[in-house]
Parts: sequence; C-alpha cells; structure tokens
Amino acid sequence: MKNPFVYGEPVSRENFADREEELERLKIEILSGQNVIIYSPRRFGKSSLAYNALLELEGKVIPIWIDCYGVLTKKELAEKIASQVLQHWRTKNLFESIRRIFKTVIPKIKIGEKIEVEFSIGEEERAFEEALKLPQRLAEHSEKRVVVVFDEFQEIAELGEHVLKKMRSEFQWHRDVTYIFIGSRRGMMEKIFHSAQSPFYNFGGHMVLKKIPKERFKAFVSKKFESTGVKINPELIEEILDLTECHPYYTQKFCHELWYLGKLKGELTLEDVKETFERMIIENEASYVEIWDSLPISQKKVLLAIARGEKDIYSTDFLVKYEFKTASQVQYSIKALRKKELVHRINGSYEISDPFLRHWLLWRFGRE
Repeated sequence: MKNPFVYGEPVSRENFADREEELERLKIEILSGQNVIIYSPRRFGKSSLAYNALLELEGKVIPIWIDCYGVLTKKELAEKIASQVLQHWRTKNLFESIRRIFKTVIPKIKIGEKIEVEFSIGEEERAFEEALKLPQRLAEHSEKRVVVVFDEFQEIAELGEHVLKKMRSEFQWHRDVTYIFIGSRRGMMEKIFHSAQSPFYNFGGHMVLKKIPKERFKAFVSKKFESTGVKINPELIEEILDLTECHPYYTQKFCHELWYLGKLKGELTLEDVKETFERMIIENEASYVEIWDSLPISQKKVLLAIARGEKDIYSTDFLVKYEFKTASQVQYSIKALRKKELVHRINGSYEISDPFLRHWLLWRFGRE
C-alpha cells in the first residue's frame, strides 16, 4: 500500500490538503486572464496550489511551467521557455513547427524523453527576446488560453532589472496568456511587485498563502490515516499539529514517518508520536548544527529568541536581555535570517521556518 502522505513535490488532488477557497479563486483568475502573484514562506504549498488549478482546468488551458530555481543566465531562461512551448505546439512536422515558432533565431533541438531547445552562444539577447514572445504565439496557434507559471520567480530578479524590464514590456501585450508568479522570499517578491520603481509593479493580483487552519488540517490527517487502516485518535492528531505548527510540508513529512509505524502496529499512541518526532530531530541534527555554526553571534541570539517565543524583539528589555547595543543590530540580524529563509513573518510575528529546527534549538539550548 502506498504511503498517503506526500511531501517534497507538488501534490495533486487527494494528496492536496485544504486550500479550496484559494484554488477556486486561482481558477477564476486564470480563466479571466488576470495575472497572479503567489507568495508565502517556502513549502507552504504554493506550487501545489498552482499545479492543482492547472489539473482542474485541463483541456481549457495550455500549461507552461518554468522552474526558475538555479537559472543563472538569460540564455537558460530563454531555453526553458522555448522548450516548454515546443512541447505543446501541435503540428505533424517538427521542423515546420520550429519555422513557425522562431522568427529571428534558429535553435538546436534535442529530441529525447522531452524536446529541448538550445540557443547558440552569442545570440543570447535575440533568443531571450524571441522566447518571451512564444507564449502568445502558442495561444494564437492553439486558440486556447496559455498559462505560464514562473516558480521561484524571485530568482529571475538576480539576473538584473533589465531582464525584468524586457519581460514586463513583452508580457503586457499578451492578451491570451495568464502569468502566475510564485515566490518564497516575500521581501524580494514584494520588491518586484509592490515597488513603484519596479517594472512589474501592479502586474497582477496578490495571493498570500497562510497556514492551513488546524480544524481543516485535522480532518485531512484523520482521513488519510483511517482510509489506510491506521487507527489514530483526535488527541494525537492535535499533538501532531501542535508539534508541526500546522506547517503543510512538515506536517506531511511527520505523518509520512508515523504512517509506517502505524501500519506495523495498526494503531498509533502518544509515545509513538513523541518518539518519532524526537528521532526525526536527532536525524537532522547534523544539518542544524551546520546552520547554527554558520551564523554570527547576533543572528544566533535572534534565532534562539524567536524559537523561545520572544515577540517584542526591538524593546529595551529584549536588547538588555540578549545584550544588543541598538535595535538596528536586531533589525540587521532579522533581515539576514529572512534572506537565509530561516525565519519568516506571519500574522505580524516572526517564526522559525522549520518547526523541527525550532524544537532542536529549544532542546539544545533551553527555553530560557
């Protein structure tokens, strides 16, 4: 029997927890041609949300998925866009497709498990400009709405503002294409889409994903265990969600491990939950030690303080307690920790992004 708890990849349909309201809203926005910016801390289910929207709109739209993580050059970005478009260009003759798609450059085509486009060195600028036009050309050719998802879009900003300017200047004319921009570094995404000086200022509607409400998550977790023959009482599910803080990724990961034990025993106990959680923290200790050792002392203080539940981190009492000379030192440390995606801000407060890391910090250094 397959483990019902899936994590580490976009999940679909029965493995997708809650988000019904967000899903319906996103589908409506897509079909109406409204561009959408989705952001939240990493592993909150942004990619899964977009993935499920596209699945439910199958046949009505043509999906183009661009994973921006690790993209280092305009040439790489152009090749990703062109390769994805070529997968969906329906003609009997591949070479005829190439001639109709590409107007100013002739790329190399690699045919394997998937079709891959490669542009020659020296024609990066023309290739990039050409690639940006392709989603609209595909929409006109297919007579269907095209949906382009840029996953981890904040990575593109690292290529320079001139890249963003070219993308915006082209995309604004694409009447038959909906663009979805997904990002996990909220500060960077807000700079791209909220700053009046940014080329992408006000380029779409904003969706900020929050944690899944506990009651809805409880129903999802209970159904997954019980549908696969594992008995678990409501109090244990409450304990699980308290430990994972209702974080979508870490809840699925924790339940994934618990499920194997539950299948062996038939029923889970409170001791099983606590022992499994402690084991998973210990298994990750090497990576947590590496993170901790990489931080300067000021960031260590702030990270530990947030793990301990400190809220008023700019107050005089906080500065004295953790031996900071000025509030600006705390502010600088927060900015650095957010950039490293170790903490995020939600509902006005800072939290440790990885609840397992939070428990390791408390286990290793104490609550006070």
